[in-house]
Amino acid sequence: MSAADAGGYTQAASGIVIIGAGHAGVECAYALRTAGYALPITLISAESCEPYQRPPLSKGFLSGAMDAKRLALRSPQAYEKQDIQVIIGDPVLGLDSKRNSVITASGRHIQYDHCVVATGAQARTLPKLQGANVYSLRNLDDALTLQSKLTSACRLLVVGGGYLGLEVAATAVKLGSSVIVFEQSPVLMSGKVSQHTSSAFQSMHDQAGIRLMRDASIDRWESLLNGGWKAHLSDGSTHEGDVVLVSVGAVPDIKLAVEAGVACDGGILVDEHFRTSVPNIFAIGDCASGYRPELACNARVESVQNALDSARAAAAAIVGQPPAAKRPATFWSEQHGRRLQIAGMINPAQEVRDFVTATANGWLVERYQQDSLVAIEALDSPVEFVKTMKLIGSVKAPLGSTSPTHHQETTNAHS
Repeated sequence: MSAADAGGYTQAASGIVIIGAGHAGVECAYALRTAGYALPITLISAESCEPYQRPPLSKGFLSGAMDAKRLALRSPQAYEKQDIQVIIGDPVLGLDSKRNSVITASGRHIQYDHCVVATGAQARTLPKLQGANVYSLRNLDDALTLQSKLTSACRLLVVGGGYLGLEVAATAVKLGSSVIVFEQSPVLMSGKVSQHTSSAFQSMHDQAGIRLMRDASIDRWESLLNGGWKAHLSDGSTHEGDVVLVSVGAVPDIKLAVEAGVACDGGILVDEHFRTSVPNIFAIGDCASGYRPELACNARVESVQNALDSARAAAAAIVGQPPAAKRPATFWSEQHGRRLQIAGMINPAQEVRDFVTATANGWLVERYQQDSLVAIEALDSPVEFVKTMKLIGSVKAPLGSTSPTHHQETTNAHS
């Protein structure tokens, strides 16, 4: 593993350059070696630490239950064993698709036969809410900074009631901070989960002492002399905090691809093999946008499972092997010690029927559109999750409003 200070001009032998060393980039490098790829593989990370996993940043790592060493995706010895060159702390500044080379900040020029773009996504910011004590959470540095702020004396304001914002809220209240969450939708995790799951998690957060401001419209933010912030809502109320976390989604990091002439539209456009419009350039993970039949449109999917699957599919295409069978998209979240697993995706343009079944430790929600099972949610029910996930796309909705195995049915115009 080499760092940026080992830079200068280098000219690598033909091989593969992977830009980005998150889950997708690391998995692609390993999948290539597993598939028998023997030419050089160079994995480049803009961050100055060894490649690491990101999901624990808002949970175990933020709470202090997990140290930084346990975040590592692989050990340095593992990369050496697979003959994968890892360059850290040396961001790629240019991708030259005509000369088949990348240029890094330290001056490296690295040739490639194939380039895999795995640059991920960056936190979406709010132009009117920037400055001291305003944070997002996308990388290790963000987590370390936020971790230092979350004490028993901290008043945390979270903008956004999605997975990440709620995970941080749950972690912060556990550490003794007081927490207010602002969500502009009437429900938490809007568009991501069923009404049943959203309502149940709302109760969990309420019981934990987190103040949930749903349907919240923030007119303006006021910077306070003590370094804190005051939110002015359209209903006339104001709320002060010492620290603000902005968690309002992410935007794909496509700058290199755009400058290289690769087609982009809400992400780097890819085919089913994760090839871009430039034949020897692939894009995988959070930055890639491919056709999703369940949504009837192109979309990015931000999940570890999608990162791994796309990495393996790209590796298979590069070495000329058939791709693995497609699986439903999967997601997960952990809040207040409860684990939520989700498989499949809901088309927001279609009505959805939800069937809720109680399990030994939680519940299972089966979600149907056009009378077919398209998605499921399971709380603390891994056996039921694995068993039912296999039925997505092949099972029809029960006749009538209820069935012997379904305790509750709800119908929503949107998910």
